[in-house]
Amino acid sequence: MLTSPDFLLQSPLRPDPIPWIQETYLSSLESQLLATGLLVVVALLATVGIRRSVPSVRRRYGPQIAEASAVAGLLVVVLGSIYAFSVIWHVTFVLRRTLAAMAFDRWIVTLNLVTITIAVVAYLCIRFVNRSIDKLAETRALTNHQSEVAYHVADVAIVGSAATLALTLWGIDLTNIFIGAGAITAIVALTARETLTSMLAGFILLFSRPFRVGDWIEVNDRSGIVKDVTIFNTKIQTFGDKHVLIPNDEITSSQLTNFSRNDQLRVEIEIGVDYETDLEYARDVIVDAVCDLESIKRTPNPQVVAKRFGDSAVLLELQLWIGDPTKRRTWDARTDAIEAVMAAFDREGISIPYPHRVHSPRDDDGYPIRGMERDEMGLTAPQD
Repeated sequence: MLTSPDFLLQSPLRPDPIPWIQETYLSSLESQLLATGLLVVVALLATVGIRRSVPSVRRRYGPQIAEASAVAGLLVVVLGSIYAFSVIWHVTFVLRRTLAAMAFDRWIVTLNLVTITIAVVAYLCIRFVNRSIDKLAETRALTNHQSEVAYHVADVAIVGSAATLALTLWGIDLTNIFIGAGAITAIVALTARETLTSMLAGFILLFSRPFRVGDWIEVNDRSGIVKDVTIFNTKIQTFGDKHVLIPNDEITSSQLTNFSRNDQLRVEIEIGVDYETDLEYARDVIVDAVCDLESIKRTPNPQVVAKRFGDSAVLLELQLWIGDPTKRRTWDARTDAIEAVMAAFDREGISIPYPHRVHSPRDDDGYPIRGMERDEMGLTAPQD
């Protein structure tokens, strides 16, 4: 076994200039303390310089390069400070013994290098896939919800594949892991059926894309604007300013109406006219009244059809179209059309009849009431 002086002389961590510097300038306690103070100051200045250089590197090369450069710089400062401290205090043999204790055989080193390579490749794949998803989102090929789900699915798939490869490389048997994962999956499937159903429905909505955020939809008589779509729920804002969470499995199993899917929507308004009214003339008056409204589309043209016979009127149906349909535009078009039709009917003398009923007495005298007698005006008070 080598003694400490021999070990110091033969240490590869002490190249030729280092022993001369130690003997000439670092042989006394005072010089060592002074050198240690200078080392601390230099390390602090280097750390501050690295932190101040991060913003400029981020602007020029991006946040990832800036972060990696800062970490590498701090690592160099720490390792250099440790080595300089060992040189100042003549303890470089401690570093050599530490490195000797950490020595591995070639197989272990190769496995570590391959594992690190797999991790780096997985990280690069994640970045590439995420950037591709961002580009698709910029071209409107994917919605925000689809992008978010795609991020998670891609990241989990890449990390899972890399972890499986690394574990196999280290000789770890994955059979028991897969069996345990299958048992856990079966237990979760039995105890959380509704949650899994909603999650599956969320993926169905992801790929079928029956609506997007901002669309006006109606599900089970609940109508509103889609505000967010997650794996489990769809959030809509009703026109009464209420926020409603609808489970995705309810959406996939119910009738869904998307009013924003097309660029136009037909608005239907019932109008009653008297039985003595000329229907063809009334239809022309209605069309002329609404054809110039700004709240409706010119194409297709508004039209009026006879719908059915009512109790006291013939019911006509005014059909008109609005563009870029929203609930507000629907209300505006309906209000403008009703006001225009009423004004046109007043000018043309067309009446909208009120519902009324005709009551007529029976031919017989009905059932007599004991203690009372009838006169021409009706019932009279009982006689004494």
